[in-house]
Amino acid sequence: MSVETQAIPAWLRPDLEDRRPFGRRLAIIGFAVILISGSAFYGWASTAPVAGAVIAPGVINVDSNVRAVQHLEGGIIGEILVREGDQVQAGQVLVRLDDTAARSSRNELLGQYYEGLAIDARLTAEQNGAERIEFPTELTDRFGDAAIKRAMAGQEEIFASRRSLLEERVAIGDRTQQQLQSEIGGLKNQIVSSRTRLDLLNEEREIVEQLLAKNLVSNNRRLNLQSSIAEIEGQIAGYEAAIASAEQKIEAERLRTADLRNTQATEVVEELRAVRTRNYELSERLRTAENILDRSEIRAPVAGVVNGLQVHTVGGVIAAGQTVMDIVPVSDKLVVLATIDPLDIDQVRPDMAAQVWLSALNRRTDRPLEGRVTTVSADRLTDPATGASYYQARVQLDPASLQDQPVAIQAGMAAEVMIRTSDRTAWDYLLSPIAHFLQNSLREG
Repeated sequence: MSVETQAIPAWLRPDLEDRRPFGRRLAIIGFAVILISGSAFYGWASTAPVAGAVIAPGVINVDSNVRAVQHLEGGIIGEILVREGDQVQAGQVLVRLDDTAARSSRNELLGQYYEGLAIDARLTAEQNGAERIEFPTELTDRFGDAAIKRAMAGQEEIFASRRSLLEERVAIGDRTQQQLQSEIGGLKNQIVSSRTRLDLLNEEREIVEQLLAKNLVSNNRRLNLQSSIAEIEGQIAGYEAAIASAEQKIEAERLRTADLRNTQATEVVEELRAVRTRNYELSERLRTAENILDRSEIRAPVAGVVNGLQVHTVGGVIAAGQTVMDIVPVSDKLVVLATIDPLDIDQVRPDMAAQVWLSALNRRTDRPLEGRVTTVSADRLTDPATGASYYQARVQLDPASLQDQPVAIQAGMAAEVMIRTSDRTAWDYLLSPIAHFLQNSLREG
């Protein structure tokens, strides 16, 4: 027995002896609990996966972005047919501009174009030697139009006049040729008659010469016969020369008639080429004028909601290229444009799953929207208002998660995006700052 034990009164010794084993057991139990808990925590921290995520602010947008409604030429407002917040269909008229000048310009060009088509049809008929003009259906289908009716009637009158003039000139040539042919016929008859007389005189001369040889007639009789023969031969030569001259005149008339036809044909070809060139130019100008007139009705490019209406006064002026309003599409797929911190961009890649919490939702009762990252900007962007740098990730929302939401989801709503990254253990999260600190310390050393 130790000195300390001897100093303790006897009635206290049993209690002290009982407490020593209990304290030792309590310490052992506590150490065991700590050891087991630490081992369990280490086992969980080193093996249990903890989902990583990048959290970024975002905004709901439509997949094709908001469509700006602009006008190319500008003009005077004639009628405003929508108001802010109206839902419109694709192609619906939003604003009408005063189309007086545009319609006048179009109508003037249209009249010139139809006149050109009528001229083309008339020249084609002349080129083909047709009996009448075959007008194109573009004119005949609009025969009720007074301007078209006048154009067609005018060209028919010109066609008849030119045809009549040509036929008259050709007829004059034909009559001249017929007259010359008659003259040639008469001259040929004269030649036949003269040759008959010449033959008779030649026979008479032979007889006279025989008689003269017998001195039965005088020499004067022979000389008179020779004179008559020479005269008739001269007449025959004159008739033949007249026939040759008439034949030359006939050929000249034939050439003149052919030249008339060729000249008109050449003129028709040249006029036709010029008219078709002008008609092509008019068709292009007319197409432009039609487009300008069509644009006097400003229409919705897509179905959506009117936003940011900039015009409110009938009679006001829209400048060329001015944005009249925006149309927020309602039928497009919704996406979220997330603003990623440059420090987190190395963890964000396309095809990563994401959860989107809208500011209008209650996180305790409502479920998040599901989505997936589709694209990440290739370079950092800069906010013009704050000058802050960021990357933009586009998150395509799952249509199924949009169903049965307590609020109507539309473009412009603020959101918080949680982009799921690779899984890590809790131990990795605990040791990562220490490892980073030691790595930097070793570099500084």
